[in-house]
Amino acid sequence: MTRALRLLVALLLLAGLAGCVRMPSEGPVEARTGSGRPPETPRLYFDPRPPQPGETPSEIVTHFLEAMTATPIKTSVARQFLSTSAQEAWRPEKAILTYAEAGEPLGDLEVAQPLAGINRYDDRGAWQGRGAAHTLRFAMVQEDGEWRIDRAPDAVIVPEGWFADWYQRVSLHFFDPTAQILVPEPVYVPVGDQSGAAMVRGLLADPSDGPQVARTFFPPGFDEGLSVPITPGGIAEVTLSGGDPGALDEATTHRMLAQLVWTLRQDPRVSAVQVTVGDRELGLPGGPTQVRLDVGAAYDPTGAQATGDLFGLLDGRLVRGSADGFEPTAGPLGAAQLSIRSVGVDLAGERAAAVAADGRSVLVAPVDDGEDAAVQVVSGARDLLPPHWDFADRLWLVDRNRGSARVQYVVGERSRRVAIDVPGITGRQVRHFLVSRDGSRLVAVVRTRAGDRVRVSRLLHDERGRVLRATRARGIAPGLAAERISDLGWRSPTAVSVLINDELSQVRTVSVEGAPEEVLTPTRLRGRTSRLVTSPVEGAGVYAVGGSTITDMASPDLDLAALPDGMEFLTYVG
Repeated sequence: MTRALRLLVALLLLAGLAGCVRMPSEGPVEARTGSGRPPETPRLYFDPRPPQPGETPSEIVTHFLEAMTATPIKTSVARQFLSTSAQEAWRPEKAILTYAEAGEPLGDLEVAQPLAGINRYDDRGAWQGRGAAHTLRFAMVQEDGEWRIDRAPDAVIVPEGWFADWYQRVSLHFFDPTAQILVPEPVYVPVGDQSGAAMVRGLLADPSDGPQVARTFFPPGFDEGLSVPITPGGIAEVTLSGGDPGALDEATTHRMLAQLVWTLRQDPRVSAVQVTVGDRELGLPGGPTQVRLDVGAAYDPTGAQATGDLFGLLDGRLVRGSADGFEPTAGPLGAAQLSIRSVGVDLAGERAAAVAADGRSVLVAPVDDGEDAAVQVVSGARDLLPPHWDFADRLWLVDRNRGSARVQYVVGERSRRVAIDVPGITGRQVRHFLVSRDGSRLVAVVRTRAGDRVRVSRLLHDERGRVLRATRARGIAPGLAAERISDLGWRSPTAVSVLINDELSQVRTVSVEGAPEEVLTPTRLRGRTSRLVTSPVEGAGVYAVGGSTITDMASPDLDLAALPDGMEFLTYVG
């Protein structure tokens, strides 16, 4: 091992020991979701050395990688390891590549650098996938008698431990194609003073091409001279220029400010947002230019009008309330004892869909209006899972269909039923499923030969709200592959909690985009549990249910009163 490589290994170990935080294997849930607050900037700073006279090609590559771990984050020293032409061409802001381990670099005119445990992130910091191993190849050239890198990947290339210390998971907030609700997209941005500009830069990029999952209301071209300093008083001062100010009409400005507020308020230092475009300060009509953090509440991705009540089936009747007690509902599903096994309630808590005990049909009825009758919207199914609603009042259903699942939704006053093909989920053995309240994600537990897998598909819509298609579902949380998953539920708009029953019951919460880290501390539960009762709303109660026992996952050692005898099902809206 060369001296240079020994130095790199030592630095990587130091970075890992200084900042890598290991998850405990048990204990109460501690939130670290994208809607939470970013960590404080690590106090370990590193100013790498520039190239030294007489360094070999391998040492130049080693020290180039080392220089990209400069803290606070910068690439100015790393750029000095490149040739004159490569310095002009290199665009490290285009991607991030993290690795678990670096092998020994080999070669002279071309240096091969083996890396293991790869994760890729795009220019916004959105996770793009993982790989077991990869070899980077650096073309080398001599300038003034010294070796320099003549071609380098357009990426920041750093150890995963360093990345965990200096980047934080947040959500960029875009709109759904109908511009009625915000759609959060998880990304990783630098901690500290660079975070605000990184988040706004991500908002300026169109989140998708072609038929969209989400859209931005930032007109193109406003990224010149972007800066987002935060004053001592907590004002995030967003400065934009370069675009056409005439494109900022009242509706566009309102939604653009909503995107900014919902994104920047994840920084605990921010108490208000002020936006300047060129020499013009933006604000809401008739209001101050310093925009409060409650702006855009009507576009809450968890549903602005969503009720926080719990709903359950007690002796075959629909009830609502809280973990402390329930009351019968006045609608058809609460007034009569019906043979139903599961229920889903729309976000406003006004309509409920009930699956018959045999799993073959679905009734929809008002929750509290005793005047209207229940209407059958589905019949002839084989084995329906519990239903779910999104913000557009689409009722989502999955028929397990003897191991060949069918996905469909019911929409409109006439209860039109539409089948949709979800590659990787349709036709598979599906055990559980969810649809996000913003209508952009479908999550399912699929049984495979290796065990239960969690898969996520994106639901694409047009500007009129029509569902166009679903993307091929991709697996997340590969560490759960060999486990038997008993249930899953939304923990935030971008994270799901998974109930695993092996020797003990445990709950693990993972990000929907598939990035490698868990977003909540795993929680072990006493006794056997069969169902999760969760909500994506921050601060809502999170419960695990086994028989008549209900456990508050925020305080798993605290005994709650048992559920009423005859309580067969429990859920939040959505």
